[in-house]
Amino acid sequence: MIVTKSLTSIRACLLFLYAILLGSIFTGCIEPNTEDLWSITIKGVLQTEGFARDIAIEGNTGYVAAGQAGVQVWNLSDQTQSGYFAGYVEGGAFLEFEDVSIIGRNPLNNLIFASESNEDVKIFHYATGDSDITYRNTIMSARTKGFVSFPLADDQFIMYAADNDDGMKWHTYDLDTTIIFNIEFIVWTPNGGDEIYTPGKPQGIDSDGETYIAMAVDQLGVELYSIDSLGTDPVLIGRVDTEGNAEQVLLSQMGVFASCDDAGATFIPWQDFIDSGGRTQLLPTGMIQSRFAEDLTVDHIAVYGVVAALSLGAKGIALYDVTDPFAPEEKGIFPIGYTYKSQFWGEKLVVCTREGLQIITIEQ
Repeated sequence: MIVTKSLTSIRACLLFLYAILLGSIFTGCIEPNTEDLWSITIKGVLQTEGFARDIAIEGNTGYVAAGQAGVQVWNLSDQTQSGYFAGYVEGGAFLEFEDVSIIGRNPLNNLIFASESNEDVKIFHYATGDSDITYRNTIMSARTKGFVSFPLADDQFIMYAADNDDGMKWHTYDLDTTIIFNIEFIVWTPNGGDEIYTPGKPQGIDSDGETYIAMAVDQLGVELYSIDSLGTDPVLIGRVDTEGNAEQVLLSQMGVFASCDDAGATFIPWQDFIDSGGRTQLLPTGMIQSRFAEDLTVDHIAVYGVVAALSLGAKGIALYDVTDPFAPEEKGIFPIGYTYKSQFWGEKLVVCTREGLQIITIEQ
């Protein structure tokens, strides 16, 4: 009995030591290599009062959708505010912005495009240095989730929009000036365009303005369209399903990056959308696409060179090396506050957060 108990005790001790050794090996394997991670330096925080939800950058100027604080213009170089518009005048009445969430800029025609949550797109005239913005009119429709715009000529531009109800919409707009009873009315009127129905629910859109338009369509993944040139009708190339709901897309030279909310992020090469014969084809998940940041909730992706910045909501931002987009390497998660979107300003990253705009440098 004594011998049996001793052997039992020895076995128990050996099993315990083996478990400790195995645990140490496993922990060592999953522990990140901190020497290989990148670091960041916050160069400035621009106080926007309202939540900084979106930004359009023109040179050293940032046009900010500042939520309930309206539209703001910032000099990113000296970090000073040059314009602050809590509202606008329409029909002689001052109307406050409710919650500006999307913004765009047309420098050729001195325009700012602004959309509030689930609303149409408002056009404002604003030249650099102006003390006010002038409301022109409203375009597109309610439930606009995203848009991209390109100037075509003086007094003309084209806009593509992801409409959560109707699919993709696009129109060419011309400046129209009319004088009635000695009063000048200036509006932008549509001239040509159409919409393409999609069974998905469009959430985000991007275009290179030359060849492709990509649109995130929620549960159905990502759609890719071709255009011969600006103004021509988009043609559906194909749709690729993604794991999770596709919310935002980014066109890059490598392919399409999609942020997929709780399912992380996905890189989709051009080959996924078409077969070798170039015929339109709807492909299932997992052909060539690669997933990364699978354990994170990704709301938006910005890419500069081989650096991808992922906006993670309450967790801040994550940085990835996308030298090989089929195997992105995580380079760190940085809790800088609640983030909505980011955009590269040269090599610096400008992050839209609830605390305002944060200007960040990345040390690789």
